[in-house]
Amino acid sequence: MRNPIGMIRRSQQLRSKLKAPRERLPGGSRRWIRTSMDWFISEFGRDVLLRPIALPVDLIPDGYDGSLAAATELCGRVDNRMDLRPGQCALSFELNGVRRPVDGLHGGGRPVGGLVVKEQSGRWIRGNGSNQIQLAPALMADPVALIAIYAHEAGHELLLGSGRITLARRPDHEPLTDLVTVFYGLGIFTANAAYERRPRPNGRGKQPLARGYLRETALAEALAHYAKLRGERHPEWSRHLDPPVRRGLNNQLTILHR
Repeated sequence: MRNPIGMIRRSQQLRSKLKAPRERLPGGSRRWIRTSMDWFISEFGRDVLLRPIALPVDLIPDGYDGSLAAATELCGRVDNRMDLRPGQCALSFELNGVRRPVDGLHGGGRPVGGLVVKEQSGRWIRGNGSNQIQLAPALMADPVALIAIYAHEAGHELLLGSGRITLARRPDHEPLTDLVTVFYGLGIFTANAAYERRPRPNGRGKQPLARGYLRETALAEALAHYAKLRGERHPEWSRHLDPPVRRGLNNQLTILHR
């Protein structure tokens, strides 16, 4: 007979692991977040930090239908929020779909004279002449996850595409790219899409899904530092966060304001 207490404990350990940062943050999470956010301010300006944070109602239009046209338009809203030019990166929703040659890639997905940064549901590609973002078509049905994943890929364009960082000099480039979405006011989406439980393919129960690199634990800490930099002790926008992240944010704010 299985030990139910042991099973619960293992399940809790798994959830804790999936909510923790995917990679070790140099110097510890608190120091890393502080120094990285300060660097963003020096690179992008304090006015970006002080913009109104993006709420779901600001980006997701009423009647969003999950179509290709609606998803493309939603990504355009993220471009505008992150100061990318319209069409700066070519966009496609074929990452897990039709296998066909793409500029800068062989048909099998190997880079041709370019850099490929992969994500579970998204991919940023440095091409010859223009960069690209490829997304999984399943994201079109989930606008919060779509915004979170696309913002991460757009973050690669801001950091790697602009030459602000290189992979060699910033081995922490993936969590840094998650963090830049918080700096640009898209942290609600990144946090709410970081962890969820989805029905299993066989219909028996649910399985955990973790996205991104910072994930819930570090994102709560990042959002707290973001709020502190903005002078927000009790940010009204926290009500839009999923309950676990909101609790983590409030705990971190208490620590930061001691």
